[in-house]
Formats: sequence, structure tokens, C-alpha cells
Amino acid sequence: MPSRFRNRLRRAFRRLLGTGDPPERVARGLAAGILAAAFPLPGLQVPLSLLFAWLVRGNKLAALAGQTVSNAFTALPLAYAQFRVGSVLWPGSATNAEQARCLLWSIRECWSWSAPLESLGNLGAAWLSLGGQVLGPLALGVFVTGAGATVLSYAASLTALTVFHAYRLRRKVERGLRPQAHGERFVLPESGVDETDDKASAMRYALYPDTYVQAQSVKLLVDGRQAFPEMLAAISNAEKSVDMETYILRSDRTGRHFADALAGAASRGVKVRLLYDGVGCLGLPQEYIDGLLSSGVRVAVFRPLRSLWLKGLGALNRRDHRKILVVDESIAFTGGLNIGDEYAAKEDGGEGWRDTHCRLESPEVARQLLALIEVAWPRADEFPAPAEAPETRIAVRESGGQAIAKAASGPCAAASTDVPVQVLNNRDLFKRIRVRQTYLRAIKRARRYILLENAYFIPDRRIRRALRNAVRRGVVVGVVVPMYSDLPIVALASRALYGELLASGVRLFEYPVSMLHCKAAVIDDVWVVVSSYNLDHRSLLHNLEAGVLLLDRTLAQAMREQIVTDIERCREVTFELHAARAWNRALTEALAYQLRYWL
Repeated sequence: MPSRFRNRLRRAFRRLLGTGDPPERVARGLAAGILAAAFPLPGLQVPLSLLFAWLVRGNKLAALAGQTVSNAFTALPLAYAQFRVGSVLWPGSATNAEQARCLLWSIRECWSWSAPLESLGNLGAAWLSLGGQVLGPLALGVFVTGAGATVLSYAASLTALTVFHAYRLRRKVERGLRPQAHGERFVLPESGVDETDDKASAMRYALYPDTYVQAQSVKLLVDGRQAFPEMLAAISNAEKSVDMETYILRSDRTGRHFADALAGAASRGVKVRLLYDGVGCLGLPQEYIDGLLSSGVRVAVFRPLRSLWLKGLGALNRRDHRKILVVDESIAFTGGLNIGDEYAAKEDGGEGWRDTHCRLESPEVARQLLALIEVAWPRADEFPAPAEAPETRIAVRESGGQAIAKAASGPCAAASTDVPVQVLNNRDLFKRIRVRQTYLRAIKRARRYILLENAYFIPDRRIRRALRNAVRRGVVVGVVVPMYSDLPIVALASRALYGELLASGVRLFEYPVSMLHCKAAVIDDVWVVVSSYNLDHRSLLHNLEAGVLLLDRTLAQAMREQIVTDIERCREVTFELHAARAWNRALTEALAYQLRYWL
């Protein structure tokens, strides 16, 4: 057999058995095997083990380990014990224990290893002949013991494997490796692409090229220091309409500036609408809303908590996480910035959160983003207009107008013209799949580097596999995440993946300056994403999200320089540093990762 073919078979076998899997995957496989072992069907327990392990994406070798406690010799004693458990809980009458034991023991004669296929048929007929007074309590006992053993085995094995994994890595560090605060200097490979053929080279990264539209002008805006002035200036210069959608809106200094700008536009006769999320803006005072309403601004809240008794708790899980501003149906803003002092510069009294936004001049892009607001608006609760006459509307504070004039002088990070743009959204199931496929296509076609900045980084297996394969092709992959997150449990779940990512060659950097709230990416100086998407289950499955994908070399180079600048301020997480963490920390991360679907 050729060595090349032999190596492929070996890799396929290792993939099938899942050697080197993380603790949670091994624990899922072991729990699946324990569940299969609860069924007193010796001939079917192995196939059931593999089936259950495949359904829960568990380790198949660990699933087979469950058959060491249940086999052809222990199946009938196990069935008798399960019957006794079920008979206690069974609501009707059940066969007495001694008679049940005799019936179950008589089944032993149905099995013959010399004729396994015929024995399976005899075994099934024998089980059916037991009658409801035995099968009912037995089935209930199988369910109770199987569910209980599965839960207990998963919790116990996950704890034991996580502790052992952390202990083994810690001993490895103690035997000679030393944790380092930084790895080798982060250097990107030189470009070998002919930049004279930008459009053709860019489209190789594009998924659904026919959905791209041209933007006359695009500006990348770094942090609230650059984004807020541009947004406030656009609102203050609006002539026809202003439509704003945001996840978080606060009544602090920044929020008052935006309220003044929106109220001022409405007082000039501009049609102004504001849509915010009921959970993200929990605690927004009614006085803030009343001031906007009295100025002629239409305000709606997406799924407020007070309406959950009508829509059910499932509505609480689907939030409006978009950040969209559309002015005069021709200028649009989107990205990761909410409206609050957290995103304002520290010298302006804010917290200086690191984030990225963009400004686009394009009627087509504005129309597509406006269409997202039009879909969400009917699903929100609009506040009724005040009964007072227009003459009683509040006046715009002078401080707001002065702040707009002062803020509008801020510079932009980068600008480009005639940019191909694809609007990303997940308002239906197909679009949710498209967003992930968009990332996967670009990652799979990367040739030089992949840079990601993500606030809540819990990528699924397909994205992690794509990043690993990119590293194997020689692509440099760098991921920037926050060192101090505003959601600690999400940070713990993210760190549970560090070991796998670092082992595959992905370089991880933790941003220590402030909260890193970016949802941005750049690939090969061509492909750029600025959005509200996090690479986690909540963004890809639950929340309403929006963003733009830009195919432009000027903007990509600016984004690359910005992320590299952020990396230079980061602490790199090396494999040795991650392995040196305490076992209880590793266990907490593994437990937090189990909640990733809801985070």
C-alpha cells in the first residue's frame, strides 16, 4: 500500500475516533455511550453508541467505552434493575418483581452467538411478548436511569478531563517550558499580488458577486472619536429623513448629543425615526423618550420586556443588535458602535472603547439598510405621539448644537471611492447561513493573512477548521480579542477555545487598553468587513445583525494598519502561557463554553 494512501487512511481514522479532541467533545462521546448502554439490547448497543456520538458530535472512541459496563452478560441484570426503578414510578399496576425476573431471564436463551442475525429477531419477539405490565415499567426505568446516568457521566467526565488536561499542560510547563508574555514579533508577509488588477483579484473572495453594489464614497471611522462627529454632522445636515436603529442608547452626555441632533432635525421638518432594543436600552428613562416625542421624532422599542407575556420568553432571546443610521436615503452608517459614553474618547469624558464604524455614500446601500429598518419597525412597539400642539415642542439645547459643530471637525481614518459593497444581514434563515458562508469563502481563499478583531469570539467548528487549514497553507492568522470584557462569562467561553486555536497555529492577542468592541476583519489587503456581527452563536443564530463587506484595497490596507497597530499594544497569548493557567480556571472556561448557544 503506498505511503501516501496509508497516511490518508490514518488521518481519516484519527478523525473518526477524534484523537486529540478537547475535553468537552470526549465527555459528550462518553455520555452518548452511557446513554446507549442503558438500552438492554446487546446487539444494538454499539451502533447506538456511534449514532448518539455522531448526533451530539462527541468522541466516538469514548462512546464505545460505555460498552465496558453493559454487554451481553450484564444486559439482563441491568434490565431487571431498570424494571425495579420503573415499577416504583409506574402509575399503573406492574408485574411483580419475581415474575419479571423470570421473564427477563428467559430471554437469555433467545441469543446465540452462532446466529446473531436470527438471534436479533428472536430477541425482539421475546421483548414484545413480555406485555405492557413489564415493558411499561421497563421503558420508564430505561429512560430514568439512562437520562440520570448520562447527565452525571457528562458532568463527572468533563470535570475530570478538564482537570487532568490542565494538570498535564501545567506539568509540561514545569518540566522546562516557561510562560512568555509575548511571542515572536507579528509580521505579515509581503504582497505578491499585482495591484493593477484590483477588481478581478478582489472578486475571488466574493460570495454571490451579483449582490454587490457600488458606493460612491466609503470612510472607515475608528472609535467614537471619529464616528460620532460624522454621524452628528450628517443628522444636523439632514434635509428629508433620518432613520436610526441601535442596540444600546444611553441618556448620558453622548446620548443627549444625539437626542439634541435628532430633535433639531425634526424641528426643521425632517422625518425622524428612532428604533432601539428593549433589552439593550433597559433603564433608558422615559423623560428621554418624551423629549424626543415632543420634538416630533417617531420612537419605537424592539421587543420590550413588558410585552414578553404576550410574545413568550422566546422573544427575549432574539434581540435587535444592529447599529444603522440612514440620512436622506443616500448616506448610511453601520458598524459596531452603540450610542453611549463608553465609546467616546477618554479626554471627552468617555471610556474610550475600541470599535470600528463606517460611513457610506450610496443610495443603493442606504436603501438596503433602510429596508432592514422597515422590516423591524412593524415588529416593534411604537410610542404614541404626544397630544400637545407642535408649538409646545421642546427647544433644542444650544450645547447640543455647539457639540455638533465642534465634533464635525474630526478626521476620518481612511476613505475610498467607487467601492464594491455587499450589505450583510440575517433577517431570515437563509441570510444567517449566507453570513457564515461569506466568512468561510474568504478565509478559504486567503493567501497572505487573515486579521480578525472580535469582541465576543466563540467561532463554531467550521470556522475554526477553516482558520486551521489557512495556517497549514502558510497564511498568517491573527485574532484580537479583549483582555477585559464587559461580559466575563463570554470571555471565559472564548478562552476555552484558546488551546485548540493556538495548537493549530492561530495567533491570539488580548487588547488591554480598554474594552475592544470591534467586529471587523481584513484579508489579503482586499476583503474588509465592518459590522455588528460577533463570531458567536448569538450573532449568527439569534440576534438581528447588519454590516457591510467592502472589496477595496485602500480601505483594506487602512484596516490592516489599524489592526496591526492594535496588535502592537496587545499581550500575545502563547500556548505556554495558556497552559500555565490553574486547573479551576480551565474548568470554569469549559463550563462557560457549554452555555455558548445562549451567550
